[in-house]
Amino acid sequence: MSYLTKYKLLLDPRLSMANMWDLSAAIYGDQSIALLEKPLDIRCMPKDELTFRDMLELINRMANVLKGLGVSPGNRVVIAMGNRLELLLLCFACFKIGAIAVPLNYMLKDTEVKYVTENCGARVLVTDRDVFDSNIRDKESIPSIETWVMAGKREDVLEGFVPLEAEMDQASTTAPPFELHRHATCAIFYTSGTTGFPKGAMMTSHNLLTTQRITACILPVSNKDIGLSGLPNAHLMGFAVALLCFLLGSRGYFMQFFHPVRTLEQIEKLKASVFVGVPAMYSMLLASGAEKYDLSSIKLWVSGADAMPVEQIKKFMGFGGVFFEAYGQVETSPITSIKLSTPFLSFEHGCVGIPVFPVRTRIWDENCKPVRKGEPGELVLRGPNITKGYWNDSEKNEEAFLGGWFHTGDMARKGKWNLLYFVDRKKDVVKAGGYSVFSKEVEEEMRAHPAVDEVAIVGLPHPTKVEVVAAVVAPKKGEKLTSEELLAWCRDHIADYKAPRFIEVREEMPYGMTLKVLKRILRDELMEKVDSSKL
Repeated sequence: MSYLTKYKLLLDPRLSMANMWDLSAAIYGDQSIALLEKPLDIRCMPKDELTFRDMLELINRMANVLKGLGVSPGNRVVIAMGNRLELLLLCFACFKIGAIAVPLNYMLKDTEVKYVTENCGARVLVTDRDVFDSNIRDKESIPSIETWVMAGKREDVLEGFVPLEAEMDQASTTAPPFELHRHATCAIFYTSGTTGFPKGAMMTSHNLLTTQRITACILPVSNKDIGLSGLPNAHLMGFAVALLCFLLGSRGYFMQFFHPVRTLEQIEKLKASVFVGVPAMYSMLLASGAEKYDLSSIKLWVSGADAMPVEQIKKFMGFGGVFFEAYGQVETSPITSIKLSTPFLSFEHGCVGIPVFPVRTRIWDENCKPVRKGEPGELVLRGPNITKGYWNDSEKNEEAFLGGWFHTGDMARKGKWNLLYFVDRKKDVVKAGGYSVFSKEVEEEMRAHPAVDEVAIVGLPHPTKVEVVAAVVAPKKGEKLTSEELLAWCRDHIADYKAPRFIEVREEMPYGMTLKVLKRILRDELMEKVDSSKL
């Protein structure tokens, strides 16, 4: 098979999220698609390497189990389980029968899971033993769920749960795909909930396939390649990467948990040609001695979810290959713009590339008026990849889709050749004494200190200045750093109006599912112990 093979699926006008595996299995058949760290806990398919036909059979069996439990088109099915391949398979099983998949971050606690299930009106919840025991603990904590299903080994299934694996034994291996309308909601991905409870972004088949198809056509990847990812599949970035892998027909090695040394070992062992991660993962790879491993097989490094430092991009391209970055959000499913760095083409820090056609981008001020080119403002979008809206949340929909455009909450600017530059999250801009302090800018300046590894800038309320700038810093491994020393360094190297007035040095930062620093947690912690009025 050649690079042209992938276009048979990508350009098929019949393609939908419901029939994707039927169409792909017809093209790729017994070709391997999924490599696993360990065999599946499924007796009818106890393999650690799956073909397209294997995946289709598993999806069909799961789809028939769900139908047997009374799941109908339009019903929501919450999937709260660990980062395992079964989560992806269950999503596709929902698509197959016209149900709506609701995959959840495995770190969510019972109150958060309760909120999501009640918000989306789900009556069926699929979990596994680890997530139930550690996070949910009691079925009574989520009384709206009528049918509880447990994945994993049948001997580990608790009483009162439908054993998914055992039910799959008896389920048919065939299932006709539901005629899924391109604009019908097929999945709800809940945002990280950085302000209050999370919002459920409704995704259609058209949303999920539009930018993935375009990106798949652009990437120099085919069914000859092997990709490796440690991303969480319940997050839309991880889901989209898996979807790209399936659309391209390239084998993917799915890691249940990211571990830097294990990742480097597997790249070397498998001769992987593609690695997908987030900037924090790349930092961990470097800290674990990436230069000691043979990474020359990689032809494409891929990153997303956060800004990748330019110097790190150059380091990884030094091992071989080129560097691809995608910028977007859950609501943009999840790509807005892309850029490709090569040894002959590089971009300045903050550049997130060129908007993906047919996404339309505008930069507006607070009055929804265009700003001058080069000036920062809020990024607003239109396009077929944009979510239909938030499930059961009319207030948030009115805020986010004002004027017919999606308001991202990201501050950005446009440069030469229509290049897009990310400036900051709107909610992370610190209003200090009449100035707008962009947290990303100060964080980048503070990283110039030789002992600083990570920085998070937050604003603390102040009675007269509105807010003051505060920083939480993690030092590089083996480095000693004090708040007093760093405050003095900032006074010498950063403009006074944006230099932090308070700095806390700590060994670890709080991270979310995609290893982004959770600033809301840092802000709340600092507000409890710092009297900002004296800063």
